[in-house]
Amino acid sequence: MNHVLIGLFALLCLGILVAGLRRREGVYEYPFLAGAIAIAFLLPQLPGLADNMFLPADGFAKTLIFTIFCIAVIPIGWRSAARPLIAAPIPLSESRLFIASAILSAAGAGFYVAVGRLPPETMVSTTISGVPVVLLFFSKMLVFGFAIAALCMVRRPSWPWLAIVLGDSILYLDRIVVTGKRGEALEYVLIVAMSFWFLRGLVLPRALVVAGLFFGVLGMTSTEDYRAITRRGETPTLETLSQIDVSANFETLLSSGGAEFQNAIMRIDLVSSSQGFDYGLFHWNELVMAFVPAQLVGETTKRSLLIETPEAIDRFYLPSTGTTQTGFADAFGSFGYLGFLKFFAIAWLMRRLHRGASLGDASSQIIYMLSVVPAMNVLSHHTNWIVTAWVQMAIFLGPALLFARIAPRRLLAPVAAS
Repeated sequence: MNHVLIGLFALLCLGILVAGLRRREGVYEYPFLAGAIAIAFLLPQLPGLADNMFLPADGFAKTLIFTIFCIAVIPIGWRSAARPLIAAPIPLSESRLFIASAILSAAGAGFYVAVGRLPPETMVSTTISGVPVVLLFFSKMLVFGFAIAALCMVRRPSWPWLAIVLGDSILYLDRIVVTGKRGEALEYVLIVAMSFWFLRGLVLPRALVVAGLFFGVLGMTSTEDYRAITRRGETPTLETLSQIDVSANFETLLSSGGAEFQNAIMRIDLVSSSQGFDYGLFHWNELVMAFVPAQLVGETTKRSLLIETPEAIDRFYLPSTGTTQTGFADAFGSFGYLGFLKFFAIAWLMRRLHRGASLGDASSQIIYMLSVVPAMNVLSHHTNWIVTAWVQMAIFLGPALLFARIAPRRLLAPVAAS
């Protein structure tokens, strides 16, 4: 039974990928990207867990069935959105966008440099807290500035725009090399690639996309080995990278199973047994933890803002440090089997953003480019990932776009993808 479910899961994901590859623009749409993360991140974890006798009875099947439902509704939610989020494209002042991009990039660069001065072992860790979290939060301004600059550079190349793009890229790529962050590497590639699609109608060759997915599946299991190199303060070289046994790491994952999906099995089994649902209050608590600074209001005040929810962790099961529970676990923890509606809603909102971006609305283009990776992390991490990203955009990117709407001169006129 479990292996049959794995086959169904694989067929569903492959079907979503093939549907995306059949159209030039399909590789930039959320269903394709969600299918890609499901294939690369989730599928290799399943075979080794299918016959694991230490998991709860029927826990694997129950979790995978729910996962299949969640992924299946993503294309449905995508197709259900008929109208763009912004009714009509809003012209933006290019000169004011330049000012906004420069300010965001400069401010973010300062925090990027501060982050770079932290010990390597701190930034490579997946459980950072305290000051590094604050620095990372504000360094996100550089990403927002880069997205604006990349879009405007593709539309109207100029030396000032190129200066911002190159300056941001140096810091961006340095972070990727030092920390081995897969999400940030993908985010950088997608921002550049989507800028060319939205404004020039150019897409990455589908053969290159397939090759990237293939190497992503293999390389994802060796990320920790790469981070171990940088954690020692060493610069990755061809010699050190060649010592990473990618095939052995992948085979180990296939035979032993993945910690993330095992965490999801244990969490879903716990909630299923106790029927202790949080009914979405999980999102409020996560936002409090992410955006209320204990350094300013005090730990007691911050904790008082949290709403008590049912225990989300089995006291007899401790997830491995640095692993996630996947978005399927918290979706089930909120509404049980109806938790698939979270994935439907995210796909629906992403489609409305995409429709506005395709009609040439620059604001929608920027927001969509910055939303795709957090929306993909909904599958691998938790469903609040995209909510946090949108709140952060509202704080930093929102004022920049409002500022750019004011001046009528040198407008960034809507340009639809061809």
